[in-house]
Amino acid sequence: MKNIINKIIDVVSILVLLYFSFPKILGLPQSVAGFVQFESVLGINADFFRLFTGFSELAMALLIVAYMIKNKIIIGKIAYLFLLATMLSALLIEFFVRPQPVLLLVVIAIVLSIFSIYKLKSFQTNE
Repeated sequence: MKNIINKIIDVVSILVLLYFSFPKILGLPQSVAGFVQFESVLGINADFFRLFTGFSELAMALLIVAYMIKNKIIIGKIAYLFLLATMLSALLIEFFVRPQPVLLLVVIAIVLSIFSIYKLKSFQTNE
């Protein structure tokens, strides 16, 4: 049962990361507009931040895929530490940078953070 839960977490994490990375990388209008909000507050170029975030999300998804294929715990640890740090940063941005937090994005960030913590704890028990 634990193996099934772990695989579900891996697949859901990959799908969510890909779903959010491509609009950023492709520069879709809604994504561009969201990052323009951050530019004035953070002092970071909106396009740079958008692309950095999009490619980071893509890299995390690919790391999780690599972990699933190779089953190397070190790859999984890197992937899920990266995901946890990113989701905690996303929560900070939602609450302290965005004028009005987007509830759906907050929930997704919390769920992915919980997934990351669960996976990181499962790696400790598997060593």
